[in-house]
Amino acid sequence: MLFARLVAGLIAVSASCALAVEPFIAPAVPNGSLPVQLVPTEVVTPGSNRLVTFGVPFPRGSLSVAGLETLRVLKGGQEIPAHVSQMTPWRHRGNAALDGASVRVARIQIQYAFASTSPESITLSWGGTPRQQNVASLVSARNGWHTVTSGSFVSSDNVQEPDVYAVLPKAWLSQGALKGVRSQAFDDSNTEARDNPTTNSGISHWPEYREADRAIKNNFYSSINEDDASVTVGNQCHYKTEYEPWLYDRAASMFVLYERSGFYKALREAVRASEFYTDHVNSSGYFEFKNGDTKYVYAENLAYRYWLTGDDTALDRLSAIVSAQGGFNDAWSPGTGFWTERHAAFKLLAYQVDYELNGGSQANNVATLVGRLISHQNGANGQIPQPSGYVDGGLYHLGSQHDGDWANGSYGASGWMSVLVVDAMLRAYSTSEDPAIANFIRRMGNFLRAATINTTDHMYNFGGALALPRYAMLSNGANGQMGSSDVEHALDVAAGLAWANYFAELTQQSDPRLADTAEDLYFTYDEGVNYWIRPGGPGAGLPAYRTSPWRKFGWEHRVSGGLGWAMNAATASADEVFASGFD
Repeated sequence: MLFARLVAGLIAVSASCALAVEPFIAPAVPNGSLPVQLVPTEVVTPGSNRLVTFGVPFPRGSLSVAGLETLRVLKGGQEIPAHVSQMTPWRHRGNAALDGASVRVARIQIQYAFASTSPESITLSWGGTPRQQNVASLVSARNGWHTVTSGSFVSSDNVQEPDVYAVLPKAWLSQGALKGVRSQAFDDSNTEARDNPTTNSGISHWPEYREADRAIKNNFYSSINEDDASVTVGNQCHYKTEYEPWLYDRAASMFVLYERSGFYKALREAVRASEFYTDHVNSSGYFEFKNGDTKYVYAENLAYRYWLTGDDTALDRLSAIVSAQGGFNDAWSPGTGFWTERHAAFKLLAYQVDYELNGGSQANNVATLVGRLISHQNGANGQIPQPSGYVDGGLYHLGSQHDGDWANGSYGASGWMSVLVVDAMLRAYSTSEDPAIANFIRRMGNFLRAATINTTDHMYNFGGALALPRYAMLSNGANGQMGSSDVEHALDVAAGLAWANYFAELTQQSDPRLADTAEDLYFTYDEGVNYWIRPGGPGAGLPAYRTSPWRKFGWEHRVSGGLGWAMNAATASADEVFASGFD
C-alpha cells in the first residue's frame, strides 16, 4: 500500500450527505507511508555523507506533535537515523480545537550517502512503530547547501541551493497542505521534459484541463531560458536584471508547478528563484528591482521554500515584507487615494502567509483585512451607489483610484485583478472555513461572470466569438475598459469562477452559469495556448513556447492550479466523494 486511505475526515463534506461536493480540506491520513526521491546535485560524490533536510506536508488532522515519534525514515525496509520535528502546525482562526492540534509540515533531517550520482529513494512511514533511531539535535540546513555555479544562475549571482533535493509524490503534494487549496495532479503522460512544440502545436485540444498542465510546464522552460538553445539573448527572459518577470510571484508560480507535477526540475528552479528574490528584498521589505511598489512584495514563495527545504533562513525577510505590505491602505472609501484589487490581494496574502507560519496577533489582522473586503463587497456601508443594472459581487471603486483605467468619477472593478483577491481569500478560508468568505467568493463569481462577454474582438486565430473577461467593468455592467488582449486572462478568471461555482454548490446556492462561464473561458484559453506555440521560432532565434509578456507565467498559473479540482469537486457524485482516497 503506497498511501493509507484518505478516509478519516470525509464526513466533513457536510453535516448533510445531500451535498455532492468534495470537502475543501483534504481528509486526514493518520497512518501511512510515502516514497521520497532524493536527488543529488552536481556537488555530491558517491559514498560521502551529505546532510539532507526537507519538509513534508500533512493533511490537517493526520499527526499530532506527539505522533511525530512514529514518523520513521526507511531505506530498504530498515530504519535510518533521523531528526524529526514540527515546522508549522495547522492553525485555525475559528475553531480552537483545531488550532495547533496537528502538524502541517514536519521537518526531517538525515545524513545520506549515495551509491552513485543517480537519484535514490527512501520511505517515510507514520502512525505505527515509534522511531528507534532518533537524532535529537537539528543542525542548520545550510550546512548541506552550496553556491549555484551553472544553469539558471552562476556563482556571481550568489544563489544558494541544497546539495540534495527531496522530491515528494505529486498525488501527496496536490492535497493542498502547502497552497491551502487542493489541485489535480498532472496525469502520468505529462512527463518532466519539455514537449516537442511541433507535436503540441498539432493538438488542438487536450482532454479535461490538461492543456493548462502542458502549458505551465512548457512555458516554465521558456521562463528559465531553456526553451531552445537557438533562442538569442535578446529574446530570452531577463529575470536577473528586470522586474517585469517577477510580477505575480515568479518563484511561487514555479512552486505551484512542482506541487502539481512532482517534477524535480520545477522544485529546483523554484528554490533558486526564491533565493534570488529574497536576496533582492531590501531591509524595508521591497524588491530592489521595483523599490517602493508593494505589488512586487511577496511572502508566498518564502513559505514554500521554508516548508520544502527546512531552511530557517528562508524567512529572514518575512517580517520586512509584511511590514512593507502594511503601508498600503486597504481600507477602501471614496476618499481613499490609490486602490486596486491587486494591491489589496497581495497585502492580505502576505498577512495570511505570516499567520500560517507564526500565528499570534496576525490572526486578528487577517480577520480585519477579510472583514474590510467583505464590507467593501457589501457596498461599504452605503458608500457605493447602486444604479439600475447594478451587478452584485464586485469591489467597486472610482476610476480615479485605479490610475484612471475607467472614467474617474465612475464606479468599476477589474475582472482579472479580482481573481487575485479570490486567491488570497481562498487561503484565508483554508485556516478559518469562514462561511462569510465562502459567500464572498461565490458572489465574486457573479461579478466575474457578468464581466465576461462573448466577442469576435479577440487576438486569437479563431473564426468565431470567444469568451473574453473584460479588464474593467462598471457597476452597471457597462464597459470600463476592454481590449482584444483581455483574452489573455481567460485562465485566471476561469479559475476564479471555478471556485465561485464550488462554493455555490457547497453552500447550496447553485448557479450553473458560473460553471458554464468557467468552461467557456477555459475554451478561450485552450485556443490561446496553440496561438502562442511557434515551432519554427528557434530557427529565427525566438522561443517556440512564447510567453509574452514574461509576467504572464505568473498571472496565469499561480492562481489557477486548483481550477480542475474545483470544477470536478463541485460536480462529484455522493459516491465519488465518499470513495475518494489513496491506495
